[in-house]
Amino acid sequence: MYLTRLAYLHLKVRHLEAAVTFYTRFLDLQLSERFGSTALLVSSGSDAHFELALSEGEPGGPVTLGFAVASEEDFMAAQRFVALEGVRHTLEDRGIAHVLSLHDPDGNTVEIFLDRRKSGGVAFWRGESKAIASG
Repeated sequence: MYLTRLAYLHLKVRHLEAAVTFYTRFLDLQLSERFGSTALLVSSGSDAHFELALSEGEPGGPVTLGFAVASEEDFMAAQRFVALEGVRHTLEDRGIAHVLSLHDPDGNTVEIFLDRRKSGGVAFWRGESKAIASG
């Protein structure tokens, strides 16, 4: 089995600027990256790239929950387990992380990711992703 920890939440918001102002002002989160209609925020003192992603769009739909694994071995174990169970999933290389995405029974996206910033990945995401072939 592999170990995970809740690492981030991705919310759709009606007005990105208002949401960024709210979360930075009232929760003391810091803006760590911005691209297009998405802003990534992190709490002070965290070594995470982000803990809250805000994207402009229609709120109220499914959310994305990110769960981190600590090692390449845990990430590979998660891939094997999901494949063995026959769960539909995708694999992506986002530069800062490798991501295994699947959906819970209510349609929420669950991402299991391996942070690669310290092991050959890039420092910032910038919204870029490319598919990784499973196998």
